[in-house]
Amino acid sequence: MSSPKANIICLLKILWDYSDGDNILSMKDIKSKMIQLYDRDIDRRTVSDCCDALNLAGFDVSVFKENKEGYYLRSRLFDTSELRLLMDSVYSNNTIPAKASADLIKKLQKLTNVHKSKSYTALTVCRDNMKTPNKETFYNISLLDEAIIKKKKVSFIYTEYGFDKKLHQKGDRRHIVSPYSMAVYDGNYYLICGWDGAEEPCHYHISKIKDLHLTDEDIYPLPKDFKLDRYIQNSVYMYGGKPEQIKMRCHKYILDAVIMRFGTDIHISKNDDDTFTAILYASQKGMYIWALQFLDTCEILEPKSLRDEIIKVIKNSPYNN
Repeated sequence: MSSPKANIICLLKILWDYSDGDNILSMKDIKSKMIQLYDRDIDRRTVSDCCDALNLAGFDVSVFKENKEGYYLRSRLFDTSELRLLMDSVYSNNTIPAKASADLIKKLQKLTNVHKSKSYTALTVCRDNMKTPNKETFYNISLLDEAIIKKKKVSFIYTEYGFDKKLHQKGDRRHIVSPYSMAVYDGNYYLICGWDGAEEPCHYHISKIKDLHLTDEDIYPLPKDFKLDRYIQNSVYMYGGKPEQIKMRCHKYILDAVIMRFGTDIHISKNDDDTFTAILYASQKGMYIWALQFLDTCEILEPKSLRDEIIKVIKNSPYNN
């Protein structure tokens, strides 16, 4: 970069990588890094002019005249807490493959300086063995986004894990569905879609989708009364099925767990000092799995079919002796 106009780009990169309110660069620091990194020798006037130009362009550069110490980039697109939140989300998202997660973290770290990025190296929110091995996941999300915008059907092969801990094709047919939306639930991405003529939408784990293709066929219309947030809330653990009214009696100890899982729209009434009754709408399959986790603190009252199913599994348990 021999052109003098390159000075402003080089200076911005130095301020971006090495400065903040705790790491203020002196004129000597800036001149030294310009020579060391870019083999450019600039004077004080050039540094001052470049800082003025950067501030005019919208970069918030604090200068010596203002702080009496030196030069630094005062604000950035994301602050430290926001970046940590984004990185935590990447680490804990099981849909993102391990290598892709590492690459994303490196990109996010470039949004701050070298001093702050060091504080993110200790994050261990999710183990690599919890990440999907499907390298097509990012491509799937991009293509599904395109299909949803264009309102075109997609076809794909759906997979499941085998005893070798690898993904294998589930069934011997391709799935052709109408994509309506994508949702993130418990750190996983899901495709909300529908089959032609089906009364209720269904969903697929995007990281288990392979060989995805966009078709030329228009989507089957989404039910007019369909609401994505309601569908996700009713699909406990993302189990499908038509939502039904569920009535259960619970110990007060799991009140927080109930609200965290089902939200604040459910009806809750206090029975006594120790128990409460909750009424909500959810699929029976999902509620069956949820209720089994809280057998000692939760009793399903209605519907009778779900109550009977749980009683049956308790009676038939080999450990119930």
